[in-house]
Amino acid sequence: MEENVVSFKATVNGLILILREEDDFDTIYRHIELKVASSGRFFKGASIGVKYRGRKLSTEEESKLAALLAASTGAEIKSFEEDSEPPEKSSAAEIAQTREKPKMRLMYFKGLEEGMTKFYKGTVRSGNLVSFEGNLVVMGDVNPGGEIIATGNVIVMGSLRGIVHAGADGNKEAVVAALNLQPTQLRIADVITRSPDTKGGKTAINPEMAFVKDDMVYIENFLPQHK
Repeated sequence: MEENVVSFKATVNGLILILREEDDFDTIYRHIELKVASSGRFFKGASIGVKYRGRKLSTEEESKLAALLAASTGAEIKSFEEDSEPPEKSSAAEIAQTREKPKMRLMYFKGLEEGMTKFYKGTVRSGNLVSFEGNLVVMGDVNPGGEIIATGNVIVMGSLRGIVHAGADGNKEAVVAALNLQPTQLRIADVITRSPDTKGGKTAINPEMAFVKDDMVYIENFLPQHK
């Protein structure tokens, strides 16, 4: 099955769906269903607006997709409508700057560069901000209200329950990983998502990694699971 039938772009207010003109509605429906099955848990309990670009949809088709998103993500879909605003275009200077950035690929974490990693030892408490131009490794927890920002990857050797922004310079190859991944807000480059509202939260160690694919944040285990 093709991967680029539907692209998701997260915004501060919700989601933008980018649909291909040539695809029929059934194909679009199936692809959205598959995408939200992988990462929709981050929208559980949220109230979001959804807009779409590309293929025109009838009122009935809009209603069907809104119902699908609500049922699959657990979010309240407060609106579902065609996006009337034109997509932003990057300047030539921004594109050139992006092309000049070297990229290195490792098994789990993309974009790591030797000598560009900061290790922060301790807990990032509510109201605290830790930032670095490079990769950031936190040797402790990030509490709710704490914030960490890095232009590269963010690795938390503990529980991540605060706000995190990796790839802050626009690098969508960056990842966020933690032994207990429960951020109140997670952002990679310009793609934003949030954690579902849950009571109590997870306490067991379950190493997970967040990454961007097709303008959507995906979560997966990054270490082998012991049986």
